[in-house]
Amino acid sequence: MAAERPYTECAAYRMPIERLAREAHVWLMVPESVQDEARLEACRAVLSESELAQYERFRFPQDRHRYLVSHALVRNVLSRYLEIPPAEWVFFCTSHGRPEIANPEIPPLRFNLTHTTGLAACVVTLSDPCGIDAERIAARHDPLGVARRMFSEAEYEQLSRLAGLEQLQYFFTRWTLREAYVKARGIGISFPTHKLRFNVDPAGLVSVTFQLELKEQIDRWQFRVLRPTPQHIGAIAISRSGDLDKKLVVRNFGL
Repeated sequence: MAAERPYTECAAYRMPIERLAREAHVWLMVPESVQDEARLEACRAVLSESELAQYERFRFPQDRHRYLVSHALVRNVLSRYLEIPPAEWVFFCTSHGRPEIANPEIPPLRFNLTHTTGLAACVVTLSDPCGIDAERIAARHDPLGVARRMFSEAEYEQLSRLAGLEQLQYFFTRWTLREAYVKARGIGISFPTHKLRFNVDPAGLVSVTFQLELKEQIDRWQFRVLRPTPQHIGAIAISRSGDLDKKLVVRNFGL
Protein backbone atom coordinates (compact mmCIF):
# COMPACT_ATOMS: atom_id res chain seq x y z
CA MET A 1 0.00 0.00 0.00
CA ALA A 2 1.52 3.31 -1.06
CA ALA A 3 1.71 6.15 1.43
CA GLU A 4 -1.11 8.63 0.95
CA ARG A 5 0.05 12.11 0.01
CA PRO A 6 -1.33 14.86 2.23
CA TYR A 7 -3.09 17.67 0.41
CA THR A 8 -3.19 21.37 1.17
CA GLU A 9 -6.25 23.61 1.50
CA CYS A 10 -6.79 27.28 2.18
CA ALA A 11 -7.81 28.21 5.74
CA ALA A 12 -10.28 30.93 4.77
CA TYR A 13 -13.44 29.23 6.06
CA ARG A 14 -14.84 27.42 9.09
CA MET A 15 -14.22 23.69 9.19
CA PRO A 16 -17.04 21.19 9.80
CA ILE A 17 -15.90 19.32 12.89
CA GLU A 18 -17.50 16.15 11.50
CA ARG A 19 -14.62 15.85 9.02
CA LEU A 20 -12.34 14.98 11.93
CA ALA A 21 -14.11 11.64 12.22
CA ARG A 22 -12.11 10.50 9.20
CA GLU A 23 -9.38 13.14 8.90
CA ALA A 24 -6.53 14.64 10.89
CA HIS A 25 -5.75 18.27 10.14
CA VAL A 26 -2.33 19.93 10.21
CA TRP A 27 -2.21 23.72 10.18
CA LEU A 28 1.00 25.48 9.13
CA MET A 29 2.30 29.02 9.27
CA VAL A 30 5.58 30.96 9.35
CA PRO A 31 5.77 32.86 12.66
CA GLU A 32 8.36 35.26 11.27
CA SER A 33 5.84 36.39 8.64
CA VAL A 34 3.83 38.14 11.36
CA GLN A 35 5.61 41.45 11.94
CA ASP A 36 2.91 44.11 11.74
CA GLU A 37 2.32 45.57 15.20
CA ALA A 38 -1.46 45.42 14.82
CA ARG A 39 -1.30 41.69 14.07
CA LEU A 40 1.07 41.11 16.96
CA GLU A 41 -1.26 42.96 19.30
CA ALA A 42 -4.14 40.81 18.06
CA CYS A 43 -2.04 37.75 18.98
CA ARG A 44 -1.35 39.10 22.46
CA ALA A 45 -5.03 39.89 22.92
CA VAL A 46 -6.12 36.24 22.67
CA LEU A 47 -3.52 34.75 25.03
CA SER A 48 -4.36 33.96 28.66
CA GLU A 49 -2.62 35.65 31.58
CA SER A 50 -0.44 32.60 32.15
CA GLU A 51 0.52 32.48 28.47
CA LEU A 52 1.39 36.16 28.49
CA ALA A 53 3.52 35.62 31.60
CA GLN A 54 5.38 32.81 29.83
CA TYR A 55 5.76 35.00 26.74
CA GLU A 56 7.41 37.72 28.82
CA ARG A 57 9.84 35.25 30.39
CA PHE A 58 11.63 34.40 27.15
CA ARG A 59 15.07 35.95 27.06
CA PHE A 60 15.55 36.15 23.31
CA PRO A 61 13.15 38.18 21.10
CA GLN A 62 12.96 35.50 18.42
CA ASP A 63 11.86 32.87 20.96
CA ARG A 64 9.30 35.26 22.43
CA HIS A 65 7.95 36.02 18.97
CA ARG A 66 7.57 32.35 17.97
CA TYR A 67 5.81 31.56 21.26
CA LEU A 68 3.36 34.42 20.80
CA VAL A 69 2.42 33.67 17.21
CA SER A 70 2.28 29.88 17.55
CA HIS A 71 0.05 29.98 20.65
CA ALA A 72 -2.24 32.47 18.96
CA LEU A 73 -2.29 30.05 16.02
CA VAL A 74 -3.61 27.23 18.24
CA ARG A 75 -6.46 29.37 19.56
CA ASN A 76 -7.44 30.62 16.11
CA VAL A 77 -7.26 27.11 14.65
CA LEU A 78 -9.54 25.65 17.31
CA SER A 79 -12.04 28.44 16.64
CA ARG A 80 -12.31 27.17 13.06
CA TYR A 81 -14.16 24.12 14.40
CA LEU A 82 -16.39 25.55 17.13
CA GLU A 83 -17.99 28.94 17.66
CA ILE A 84 -15.74 29.83 20.57
CA PRO A 85 -13.71 33.06 20.26
CA PRO A 86 -9.94 32.48 20.31
CA ALA A 87 -9.50 34.27 23.63
CA GLU A 88 -12.08 32.03 25.34
CA TRP A 89 -10.32 28.70 24.95
CA VAL A 90 -9.27 27.28 28.31
CA PHE A 91 -6.43 24.79 28.71
CA PHE A 92 -4.94 22.67 31.44
CA CYS A 93 -1.65 20.78 31.50
CA THR A 94 -1.25 17.08 32.21
CA SER A 95 1.30 15.83 34.72
CA HIS A 96 3.93 15.81 31.97
CA GLY A 97 3.03 19.28 30.71
CA ARG A 98 0.93 18.47 27.63
CA PRO A 99 -1.86 21.04 27.15
CA GLU A 100 -5.43 19.82 26.78
CA ILE A 101 -8.71 21.66 26.27
CA ALA A 102 -10.67 22.42 29.46
CA ASN A 103 -13.75 24.15 28.01
CA PRO A 104 -16.85 22.32 29.29
CA GLU A 105 -19.49 20.60 27.16
CA ILE A 106 -17.70 20.62 23.82
CA PRO A 107 -16.70 17.79 21.47
CA PRO A 108 -13.43 16.09 22.44
CA LEU A 109 -11.00 18.01 20.24
CA ARG A 110 -7.35 17.04 20.66
CA PHE A 111 -4.41 19.07 19.45
CA ASN A 112 -0.66 19.39 19.62
CA LEU A 113 1.71 22.21 18.68
CA THR A 114 5.30 22.48 17.53
CA HIS A 115 7.36 25.45 16.45
CA THR A 116 10.89 26.04 15.25
CA THR A 117 12.70 28.66 13.21
CA GLY A 118 10.56 29.37 10.15
CA LEU A 119 7.62 27.12 10.99
CA ALA A 120 4.76 26.57 13.42
CA ALA A 121 2.49 23.54 13.03
CA CYS A 122 -0.60 22.39 14.89
CA VAL A 123 -2.32 19.01 14.47
CA VAL A 124 -6.01 18.61 15.37
CA THR A 125 -7.99 15.40 15.80
CA LEU A 126 -11.30 14.35 17.32
CA SER A 127 -10.78 12.17 20.41
CA ASP A 128 -7.55 10.59 19.15
CA PRO A 129 -4.38 11.49 21.08
CA CYS A 130 -1.96 13.14 18.67
CA GLY A 131 1.54 14.54 18.58
CA ILE A 132 3.50 16.65 16.11
CA ASP A 133 7.11 17.72 15.89
CA ALA A 134 9.07 19.68 13.29
CA GLU A 135 12.70 20.70 12.99
CA ARG A 136 14.65 22.93 10.66
CA ILE A 137 17.28 20.93 8.78
CA ALA A 138 20.51 22.41 10.09
CA ALA A 139 23.85 21.19 11.35
CA ARG A 140 23.50 19.58 14.75
CA HIS A 141 26.22 19.03 17.29
CA ASP A 142 27.17 15.35 17.48
CA PRO A 143 24.10 13.74 15.87
CA LEU A 144 25.74 10.32 16.17
CA GLY A 145 26.17 10.80 19.92
CA VAL A 146 22.51 11.73 20.25
CA ALA A 147 21.47 8.79 18.09
CA ARG A 148 23.55 6.36 20.17
CA ARG A 149 21.48 7.32 23.23
CA MET A 150 18.07 7.90 21.65
CA PHE A 151 17.80 5.67 18.56
CA SER A 152 17.74 1.91 18.16
CA GLU A 153 21.01 0.14 17.41
CA ALA A 154 19.92 -0.52 13.82
CA GLU A 155 19.03 3.15 13.26
CA TYR A 156 22.33 4.27 14.76
CA GLU A 157 24.24 1.95 12.43
CA GLN A 158 22.31 3.22 9.40
CA LEU A 159 22.93 6.84 10.41
CA SER A 160 26.66 6.21 10.88
CA ARG A 161 26.94 5.13 7.25
CA LEU A 162 25.55 8.46 6.00
CA ALA A 163 27.13 11.89 5.72
CA GLY A 164 26.19 15.48 5.03
CA LEU A 165 22.59 16.28 4.12
CA GLU A 166 21.60 12.61 3.95
CA GLN A 167 22.71 12.11 7.54
CA LEU A 168 20.83 15.21 8.72
CA GLN A 169 17.64 14.18 6.94
CA TYR A 170 17.80 10.67 8.39
CA PHE A 171 18.53 12.03 11.86
CA PHE A 172 15.73 14.60 11.92
CA THR A 173 13.21 12.16 10.44
CA ARG A 174 13.79 9.65 13.25
CA TRP A 175 14.05 12.41 15.84
CA THR A 176 10.71 14.01 14.93
CA LEU A 177 8.95 10.64 14.76
CA ARG A 178 10.07 9.92 18.33
CA GLU A 179 9.10 13.37 19.55
CA ALA A 180 5.66 13.10 17.94
CA TYR A 181 5.09 9.69 19.57
CA VAL A 182 6.18 10.85 23.03
CA LYS A 183 3.97 13.95 22.73
CA ALA A 184 0.98 11.91 21.56
CA ARG A 185 1.33 9.66 24.59
CA GLY A 186 1.81 12.61 26.91
CA ILE A 187 4.82 11.07 28.59
CA GLY A 188 8.04 12.58 29.84
CA ILE A 189 11.48 12.81 28.32
CA SER A 190 12.65 9.82 30.36
CA PHE A 191 10.84 7.43 27.98
CA PRO A 192 13.39 4.96 26.49
CA THR A 193 13.09 5.97 22.85
CA HIS A 194 15.98 3.67 21.90
CA LYS A 195 13.55 0.77 22.40
CA LEU A 196 11.59 1.60 19.27
CA ARG A 197 12.72 1.52 15.67
CA PHE A 198 11.27 3.41 12.71
CA ASN A 199 11.47 2.40 9.08
CA VAL A 200 10.54 4.86 6.35
CA ASP A 201 10.27 3.42 2.85
CA PRO A 202 10.95 5.39 -0.37
CA ALA A 203 7.22 6.13 -0.73
CA GLY A 204 7.17 7.70 2.75
CA LEU A 205 5.27 4.88 4.46
CA VAL A 206 6.30 4.61 8.12
CA SER A 207 6.43 1.42 10.15
CA VAL A 208 7.57 1.01 13.73
CA THR A 209 8.88 -1.83 15.87
CA PHE A 210 8.55 -1.71 19.66
CA GLN A 211 10.63 -3.83 21.99
CA LEU A 212 8.42 -6.27 23.90
CA GLU A 213 8.97 -4.69 27.32
CA LEU A 214 7.25 -1.51 26.13
CA LYS A 215 3.98 -3.49 25.86
CA GLU A 216 2.90 -1.30 22.97
CA GLN A 217 0.57 -2.31 20.12
CA ILE A 218 1.98 -1.59 16.67
CA ASP A 219 -1.45 -1.36 15.04
CA ARG A 220 -2.57 1.24 17.56
CA TRP A 221 -0.42 3.94 15.95
CA GLN A 222 -0.46 5.92 12.73
CA PHE A 223 2.71 7.79 11.81
CA ARG A 224 3.45 10.19 8.99
CA VAL A 225 6.57 12.05 7.93
CA LEU A 226 6.00 15.62 6.76
CA ARG A 227 8.05 17.89 4.51
CA PRO A 228 6.16 21.17 5.02
CA THR A 229 9.00 23.16 3.41
CA PRO A 230 12.28 22.20 1.74
CA GLN A 231 14.04 23.40 4.92
CA HIS A 232 11.95 21.46 7.46
CA ILE A 233 11.20 17.86 8.42
CA GLY A 234 8.26 16.97 10.63
CA ALA A 235 6.25 14.01 11.82
CA ILE A 236 2.87 13.26 13.33
CA ALA A 237 1.73 10.38 15.53
CA ILE A 238 -1.94 9.56 16.05
CA SER A 239 -3.36 6.90 18.35
CA ARG A 240 -5.97 5.06 16.30
CA SER A 241 -9.47 4.69 17.70
CA GLY A 242 -10.47 2.44 14.80
CA ASP A 243 -8.96 0.19 12.15
CA LEU A 244 -8.37 2.81 9.45
CA ASP A 245 -5.75 5.54 9.16
CA LYS A 246 -6.98 9.10 9.26
CA LYS A 247 -6.67 11.05 6.03
CA LEU A 248 -4.06 13.76 6.57
CA VAL A 249 -5.11 17.23 5.43
CA VAL A 250 -2.54 20.02 5.53
CA ARG A 251 -3.62 23.66 5.63
CA ASN A 252 -1.81 26.97 5.46
CA PHE A 253 -2.96 29.49 8.05
CA GLY A 254 -2.45 33.25 8.10
CA LEU A 255 -3.23 35.11 11.29
